[in-house]
Amino acid sequence: MPLLFAAALAGAALALAGGEFVARRMSDATLETHLTEMVARSDEIADEAARMLVAPNTDMAAACSELDLALLRERIFVSRFIRDVGRLDGDRILCTAAWGQLDLPTPLDPPDYEAPSGSRVWTASRNPAARRITTDMVSLGRTIVFISDAAYDFMRDEGRLVFSYARSTGRVFRTGDGTPTRSLNVRPTAGGVLLEGRIYPAACSRRFDICVAIASGDRGMLGQPMPVVAGVGLLGALAGAASALAMTQWRRPGGSIEQDLRRALAAGRLRLVYQPVVRVRDGGVVGAEGLIRWDRPDGGEIPPDIFVPVAERTGLSGELARYVLIRALDEMAPHLTGPGDFRLALNVTTMDLLDPDIFDLLETETRRLGIAPERIALEITERSTAEYQQLAPAAARYRHRGYRIHIDDFGTGYSSLAHLGELPVDAIKIDRLFTRAIGTGAISASIVPQIFTLAGLLGAEVIVEGIETEAQACHLAVEHPDALGQGWFFGRPVPARDFIT
Repeated sequence: MPLLFAAALAGAALALAGGEFVARRMSDATLETHLTEMVARSDEIADEAARMLVAPNTDMAAACSELDLALLRERIFVSRFIRDVGRLDGDRILCTAAWGQLDLPTPLDPPDYEAPSGSRVWTASRNPAARRITTDMVSLGRTIVFISDAAYDFMRDEGRLVFSYARSTGRVFRTGDGTPTRSLNVRPTAGGVLLEGRIYPAACSRRFDICVAIASGDRGMLGQPMPVVAGVGLLGALAGAASALAMTQWRRPGGSIEQDLRRALAAGRLRLVYQPVVRVRDGGVVGAEGLIRWDRPDGGEIPPDIFVPVAERTGLSGELARYVLIRALDEMAPHLTGPGDFRLALNVTTMDLLDPDIFDLLETETRRLGIAPERIALEITERSTAEYQQLAPAAARYRHRGYRIHIDDFGTGYSSLAHLGELPVDAIKIDRLFTRAIGTGAISASIVPQIFTLAGLLGAEVIVEGIETEAQACHLAVEHPDALGQGWFFGRPVPARDFIT
């Protein structure tokens, strides 16, 4: 108990001291610069949305026809901030570039804001065509655009409340921390705008009905509302106590999952299994994906969804990647050095791809084992492609040496197609979410042909994950005979010694 109390007290003190430092560190000049930059980015987003709204309304093609959808996809492909664009009939969505023709027109909720220009805005709303996705939408006439969530990353980087609002009405329509905005309004006052009793410095666009405001740091922690000060102190105390508990846990036999993972890596207790990748038209094996597994002493299994995020949070990601690379190449070398073009795909994180040590290790191991780089594919999730400015040079370096780059879980990350267009990609893997819908008539099934179209534009292969039934396999063999497939229907993951090509 004394340890917990001392840790809590120290945590509270450090939290308040840190809060004071953060609250005071931004000078007025820096604040003005940030506001100017954020308004400029807001202008870029609004300008692209406006162009995307106006241009399709002048197209002569019939709404939602094949020609119309092709034109919409061309515009999306070169867009930086717009994720999708669709056609409306009144308040119903008929089709979108990504989802194609919808089986049933999908109604829109009432808009959150109507601009003087006549455009309507929905903020942080469920995408009517894919309810699991939250997005901002803007409509004008018969066209609606869906703005990529990554477009607003600049509002989440400040470590303080940032929000945008309509100059004409004071209506807040986006906050950097995800605070619901439907009941938030500001009013002008000396020094900025007033929101819930606090003044925020603000700057407005000269072209659009958009302003951006940011919390000022000039009052320090003691100038903040008492609930904020108390909350920061309480969080610090809890963090300190949690750290003490974690230290206690670390010292106990067995320790935490992080310590268990460190020991498992050091002792070589993690194992790899390999799932075949096949041609859907005839079931011929063309490669495999290496999958990491961690068995508990009691015979159970710790899922990768549990320990891989732990590795990423605790700095073990690189060590885990090196473990997988060395073991997978050793175990699958007989297949990778034999006749044909059998390929092995391995999952890596963004940090792994950017780590020069991982590149050097891959080069060393492939040379040692006599494996051609063309036989190795590195898979990154679609969500990682939001960091395309960092990823593109690293991916290009791997591809220059002959290694392949795959985009995994495609369709779940909702990133900008323009970002994907700037990445050197060899294959797109369709997430099992869409595979399950094949042949069911569900809306999500309609996106599969669109992904094949996108892959064709990128010059990339398509690998369909999660094929579990004969009906799914037959459908793909007929509709997309050049596709590759992976799933329990073709083969479950097995150890290297049991893998048969």
